Amino acid sequence: MPGSFSRKPEQTRRARELRQSASRTERRLWPLLSRGQMGASFRRQHPVGPYFLDYYCPSLKLAVEVDGDWHDEAADARRDAFLASKHITVLRIPVSHIDDSLAAVADRIRREVELRLRQKD
Repeated sequence: MPGSFSRKPEQTRRARELRQSASRTERRLWPLLSRGQMGASFRRQHPVGPYFLDYYCPSLKLAVEVDGDWHDEAADARRDAFLASKHITVLRIPVSHIDDSLAAVADRIRREVELRLRQKD
């Protein structure tokens, strides 16, 4: 079944913890991505291999990652390479962009979703 997934109970528990401990910035972005408002369905803290994606659209294989100062560029590069091997594209959004202009971030994500939807047709 397209879009179906399986996860281990530990992954479910960890994803739930990550959702409950989301940062203020992540909580501001989620209402824009939830309920298909971008034209596609996103999930929060979706596990892929050893990683949890902040936001993931399985139908478009698009991950949206919120990056703060705490992100390690080398670790992000390894993670991105792993996700690319799974044909998942990562759209990295700095926390400062969300804090400064949530509308501009929403427009950027919407454009990426629309582009990918057109490519699917």
